[in-house]
Amino acid sequence: MKEDFLHYIWQYQKFNKTILKTTSGEEITILKIGFHNTDSGPDFKEARIKIADVEWAGSVEIHLKASDWNLHKHDTDPAYENVVLHVVWENDKEILNTDGEPIPTLTLKALTDISLLDKYEALMQSQNEIPCQNQFSEVAGIKKFSMLEKALLQRMQRKGAEVSERFEKLGNDWEEVTYQILLRNFGFKLNNEIFLRLAENLPYKILRKYSSSCFKVEALLFGMAGFLESDLDEYGSKLKVEFDFLAAKHNLKNKVLNSAQWKFMRTRPANFPTVRLNQLAALMSQSKGLFATITSALDYKMLVSFFEAKPSIYWQKHYHFNKESAQDFKGIGKSSIHNLVINTVVPVLVAYAEQIDNQLYIENAMALLEKIPAEKNKITKFWNSLDLETKTMFDSQGSIELYNEFCTKKKCLSCGVGIGILG
Repeated sequence: MKEDFLHYIWQYQKFNKTILKTTSGEEITILKIGFHNTDSGPDFKEARIKIADVEWAGSVEIHLKASDWNLHKHDTDPAYENVVLHVVWENDKEILNTDGEPIPTLTLKALTDISLLDKYEALMQSQNEIPCQNQFSEVAGIKKFSMLEKALLQRMQRKGAEVSERFEKLGNDWEEVTYQILLRNFGFKLNNEIFLRLAENLPYKILRKYSSSCFKVEALLFGMAGFLESDLDEYGSKLKVEFDFLAAKHNLKNKVLNSAQWKFMRTRPANFPTVRLNQLAALMSQSKGLFATITSALDYKMLVSFFEAKPSIYWQKHYHFNKESAQDFKGIGKSSIHNLVINTVVPVLVAYAEQIDNQLYIENAMALLEKIPAEKNKITKFWNSLDLETKTMFDSQGSIELYNEFCTKKKCLSCGVGIGILG
């Protein structure tokens, strides 16, 4: 048994409360269980417990064995001085507070229905792909959807926290952090790190100065990426002249990347980093502010229109300097736009919502995910086999988080489905 099972028993009061007494025989009345604390400190805070004739307000600490109190060094931690009730499965040792008085203790083992423990152990010992696989179909649909939403929100908040961390490192500059997150995602899996380095070496505040000129934006991006060093045609040579001037003006020459760092192997021309760079240039040259554009977009269609910026005439026919294409390059494809919305727009909106304490931006982020078709991978296929439909990205992102962060880690007692099965 794990301690989280006792947390579940206490939180949902899954024990016989007819006559509750401390280990010393005093009557217990639970007035308020407290709220579950997932940070450091006691397990449930702001509880209200009546012991004999005295009402206490404080924390509840939960252990498998009473002796775990000392094992976990709570006896020397001031954070545990306001514990008013020690809830344990087995009372193997009397625990004293800092005044040398016994801490009121409630033992749950004799008060808990053994069948509940059996159900829990069955989930924990399951050899199926997910613990509840055999019982999943028996759980009400509303509980499944509610859990999907919880998992999705957790996923969004985790990604938003990564944005917030970068935001602080960049001096609380929303435009700069949006730019860096966007460029990292513009590299997709193959070139994400080198794209991020490009963003770090070429600050958005410099690039933004030239947003009215696609040519100058191209010069800066291709120059800083290291693609203007050799093997240039007439257009590339013109970009180099412009880049040399701008690089000298902004002291950028010592930050130019090596073109050999960019990966072209095992990818189609439409996904070459040179093509991604010209798509990025088209995007940057139509924007007066990336963050402002993202946060002011009223709906999904406005964002798609923004990301669908057409590349310059030269790049509509080329995938590299001196290399013409038999097909026209029209801009970023739908699947790539979906990727950018999921991994750039949504995390930025969530981080901003947390920063200014405005849930409207989280609601907007969720609404965007509901406009995008669900991705298809082995996880979504697995859920579909259990009749959990994943129609939109809202569904699939939530189901991926549920599978990876709850099911495979057997966090059944943090999952509405698991709790539903236990009853």
